[in-house]
Amino acid sequence: MSIHFLRILAQRRRASAITSEAPAREELEKIVAAAAGPQDTEEPLTWRLVGTYRSEAAELAAALSGMKNTPDPSESTPRLKGKHMRRVAAFRGSLAFASNGGMALALIFQPQQDFDQPKRVQRGQAFAARTLLEAAFFASGWGTQWSPRKSPDEELIADFYGLSEDEEVLGWLFVGRPDHEHLDRHTATLPPAPVPLELR
Repeated sequence: MSIHFLRILAQRRRASAITSEAPAREELEKIVAAAAGPQDTEEPLTWRLVGTYRSEAAELAAALSGMKNTPDPSESTPRLKGKHMRRVAAFRGSLAFASNGGMALALIFQPQQDFDQPKRVQRGQAFAARTLLEAAFFASGWGTQWSPRKSPDEELIADFYGLSEDEEVLGWLFVGRPDHEHLDRHTATLPPAPVPLELR
C-alpha cells in the first residue's frame, strides 16, 4: 500500500480559511474522477456533484433562503417590514454562506433503483464520498470546508440544481486555496490521532 496515499488520508483536514480561487475545469474533473474511482456496474455511484462558482453565490443564496427571485443585497433593511425583512435577513446570511471559497460543490445523493442495496445504505455511501473528495483536494493543494444547510423551500433547491424527484443535496463542499495566513497550519504534519481500533 502506498505510504504517500496513507499520509494524505491521515493528514487531510478542514482548511481554517479558503480564498476565492477555484480549480480550473480540467483539474477539477481529474480530482473528482480520482474520488469516484473506476467504473463498476455492480456498484454504481450513489452520488454526483454540481458545482457553482462564487459569481453565482447570490442565486444559490436565494434558493437557500426560499426566495424565487434574487434580491438586491444593498436594499436598506430598516425600510422593510415583517416577513420581507426576515427573508432579506435570511438571504444575507445565506449569501455569506454561499460566498465561501471559490466554488461550492453540492454533494447530491442519487439512489440507484437497480442497485441491490437499501436506500439508507446507498445514502451512507454517498455521504462517504465527502471523505474521498476532501482527501483528493488536499492532495492537489486545495483547501475544503464542508457544511450542510437546509432551505425552507426544498423545491427551489431542487430547481436550482435540476434534481430528480428522488435526489437530495447532502451538503456543500466549498473549495479554494488555503488562506495564506493559515497555510503553515494547513500544510504542517500533525501528530496522529489516537487509533480508534480495538482487537479482540
